[in-house]
Amino acid sequence: MGKRGKRTTLKRAAVSKSVPVHDKKERTWIIRPGAGTHPQRRSIALGALLRDVLGIVETKRESRLLLSARKVQVDGKVRTDEKYPVGFQDVVSLPEAELYYRITITAKGRLKPVEATSADAGEKLLKVTRKDVNGKGRVAVTFHDGRNVLADNNVRVGDSVKFSLREGKIAQLMKFGVNAKCLITDGKHAGLEAEIMKLFPSKGERPAEALVKTGGGEFRTLAQYLFVTGE
Repeated sequence: MGKRGKRTTLKRAAVSKSVPVHDKKERTWIIRPGAGTHPQRRSIALGALLRDVLGIVETKRESRLLLSARKVQVDGKVRTDEKYPVGFQDVVSLPEAELYYRITITAKGRLKPVEATSADAGEKLLKVTRKDVNGKGRVAVTFHDGRNVLADNNVRVGDSVKFSLREGKIAQLMKFGVNAKCLITDGKHAGLEAEIMKLFPSKGERPAEALVKTGGGEFRTLAQYLFVTGE
């Protein structure tokens, strides 16, 4: 009889191409990201990020000790779970060591930690993925990282916001539309910066698309792949 229950291990060979792990042939296992705000195929476990990507620690034991000492934060909150899933636009901080990283997307859709400053680590770009009106008639929006906040009716699905992690509120709204500067987050053009030239609304089962311009020319892509980043 096969083993039942949730898997706790993950082979490096089976890791999604979006995860920046390069030694898949030299080592067999990697920490599996747990359930959280990002899907597994678009996230990396916090312990694996510290050890296999950033090289801040050398072993799994060292990563556990660092996390249990409450020295690592994600989006300004202390995280002690080595399986905590880290994904696009998350801010990973080690304040005592003055190390700050923002997770972005590079060519071929690969996640990449980019060094940031302490000031930059206090803000995060979020994409609006859902909009609802609660029982009191107030507008609530959901972002790509699962965060929910109250907003005004001017915020729409597809827009992005600059969110203050320290204050827990929207600092700036960036509208999705023609001339908006975006980052393509999925598909074969993932990682490219683009400007929206024209929008094509959805028809029937066909999803909405956009004509975008990049340094390499113009092409159409799915509108849902675009993440507004502003200037």
